[in-house]
Amino acid sequence: MKIKLTALLLSLPCLLSLACQRAPSTQNAGARVTDATGQMVTVTDSSRIVSIGTSVTETIISLGARDRLVGVDDSSSEYLPEVAELPKVGPRTTLSAEGILSLKPTLVIMTNDTGPPQVIEQLRGAGVTVLALSANYNVDAVKEKVRTIARALKLDAQGETLAHGIDLDMAEVAELQRQVKSQPKVMFVGRGPNMPNATMSGTGTTIDEMIRLAGGVNPMNSFQGFREMTDEAVVAAAPDVLLMTDKSFERSGGIEGVLKFPGVALTPAGRDRRIVHVSDMYFQGFGPGVGHAIASLTFALHPEVASPEMEAERGYMVRPDENKKAGSHRAGGDNTNAAARPGAPKN
Repeated sequence: MKIKLTALLLSLPCLLSLACQRAPSTQNAGARVTDATGQMVTVTDSSRIVSIGTSVTETIISLGARDRLVGVDDSSSEYLPEVAELPKVGPRTTLSAEGILSLKPTLVIMTNDTGPPQVIEQLRGAGVTVLALSANYNVDAVKEKVRTIARALKLDAQGETLAHGIDLDMAEVAELQRQVKSQPKVMFVGRGPNMPNATMSGTGTTIDEMIRLAGGVNPMNSFQGFREMTDEAVVAAAPDVLLMTDKSFERSGGIEGVLKFPGVALTPAGRDRRIVHVSDMYFQGFGPGVGHAIASLTFALHPEVASPEMEAERGYMVRPDENKKAGSHRAGGDNTNAAARPGAPKN
């Protein structure tokens, strides 16, 4: 009996060692998340991340993981000062696998409208974990994106905090909406740095959804995506408000330049000089600051809602530009609203 007991005690360390080898620590196990196609992706190392898309990059920053980023797309670099000094991997729709791989990433996070597709396959073929998330433009999708990224980075608690903050922001938006007494027709006009002609937004864009959430109506509902402006289309749409980004407004030469766009001078917006221009970040894809962006745009589109007392109390800013006397308003052009949210990127 003593011999058997002694043998058992002598073999115990070996048994424990085998058990430990066969049951790896859950602390070192990879995070399992679901991508936009419903496939399970295992993230074993998130120490070196390349982020594609401003909403993805904003989420990573808001989760407190800025130090894991080793590269970003061009738009993230342009619109998010926290990553302006990081290496750029190009526009999110014309990426190069070589440029991304040169940064030795362990994880690439993007939305599923990133491309071209062969680049994504090249990255996966090189052994890089790629997490492609849904590009759906609605608030629920934003919260799901926040939670998925947080889970991939093993920052679940921070993700829940961020998602709860979005719920609180949207509750304030709902409160504002109860005070809205109008439903203006809002036409978005954009002009890129190398675009000879201005374009307008149809349905199926972040802009279209933002207009709807802010209590407006997009009159350009007969097409999806973007089209060049024409006299006939603009006059027929008869918008009450023209919506632009700050940079498009500047490129166009201010309000006088915008009034020279096709058909604009013949619309209610043109006659009343109602040109609203907002931070370019508002339309770069929905990120954690979406609630504040919608609230700020609600103030800009609905003068009956905004008041100095409310703006001071809530921390939103709707500042008149030089044409206020003609009915033109400007909303949060320096991204102050998004920066006011706890955990949001700060300029």
